[in-house]
Amino acid sequence: MQRSLPIRVRTHCLLAALLCATVAACTKQPDAAPQRPAALPVTTTTITRQDIPLSSTYPGIVYSPRNIQLNARVEGFLLPQVIADGAIVKSNDVIYRIDPRQYEATVLAAQGKLAQAIAERDYAAIDQQRNESLVAVNAISQLSYDQIVAKLAAAEGEVLTAKADLAQAELNLSFCTVAAPFPGMIGASEQFEGDVVGQPSSTKLNSLVQLDPLWVQFSPSSTEWPKYRDLMAKGPLSVDITYDGNDQLKTSGTIIFADNQVVTTTSTLMLRAKFDNPGMVFRPGTYAEVNVVLGTLDNALVVPERAVFAREADIYIWRVKNDNTVESVRVDLQRGFNGMLAITGSIAQGDRVVVDGIQRLKAGALVQDTGAPPAAPAPTATP
Repeated sequence: MQRSLPIRVRTHCLLAALLCATVAACTKQPDAAPQRPAALPVTTTTITRQDIPLSSTYPGIVYSPRNIQLNARVEGFLLPQVIADGAIVKSNDVIYRIDPRQYEATVLAAQGKLAQAIAERDYAAIDQQRNESLVAVNAISQLSYDQIVAKLAAAEGEVLTAKADLAQAELNLSFCTVAAPFPGMIGASEQFEGDVVGQPSSTKLNSLVQLDPLWVQFSPSSTEWPKYRDLMAKGPLSVDITYDGNDQLKTSGTIIFADNQVVTTTSTLMLRAKFDNPGMVFRPGTYAEVNVVLGTLDNALVVPERAVFAREADIYIWRVKNDNTVESVRVDLQRGFNGMLAITGSIAQGDRVVVDGIQRLKAGALVQDTGAPPAAPAPTATP
């Protein structure tokens, strides 16, 4: 059995333990000062003022002012095609010919009948002049003279009929040549060399469309018409036309026509713009995007599109405060143009806003513009 220490010894041990604890507490290092949160890397820009073009965009369809069928107007055998399918033609370029021989013969026959009718008329005129003096002295009866005058009138009628027959024969002969009535592009032939054309089932030979200039038709809401009317009263209203699905193919034109009534089922009004197509890129039937220039929003506050973000039904930006922390500011959008947005709200020219890195931010977050010099490190507390 162990013996307990004497009371005096135990007391000395307890005092020594307390002394060691006190010394340890006095020599313990103080806690380090709290570290400032690391700044999030972002890209910023400043709000500027700029004049923003006002415009509205609509879907449109391209049309040709002249789009016709080339028809055979007389019956006959089709001769070799003069100009190939798909060619660009000028006015009066011959495209097809129909065998003209029977029509040339008809012209010759009509010319002969006209010559005969003229001869008979001339003879009747001479006969009338010869007998005019005889009836005056009763050398011939009045009845005989009246018959002579009537014969002259009939001969005059025969001449007119013969002239009409000749004109029709010459017209039919001209129809044997099918030429372009205006510049354009021909399509795909429907009849070919050796076919008998001009019958009810074989009159269409091809099509011809004008490709320069062209029209584009689009239909704004009828509620927008007063605005268009006022602008068109001041001068030509310009449009920018983009080829369907290809932003690299663009041209410009001018509105030339507004329809005389609203389409009640859609409450829209058809407008037509004319535009040049020198490269023949646009074709009738092409879908196009029509952007109508409606003026300018002057001196607007603008930011890049990527600076805004949505929160529920509102639009916000991250504004950088003087201490490099951010706050969200609700804004209203006015217009967009070339990647920029015109905005209004509790903002001012020169405010710094975040354009890249907005997904990681929350109110009060510290940011560092990666395009700006690095911020000085925060001072640390000394022990």
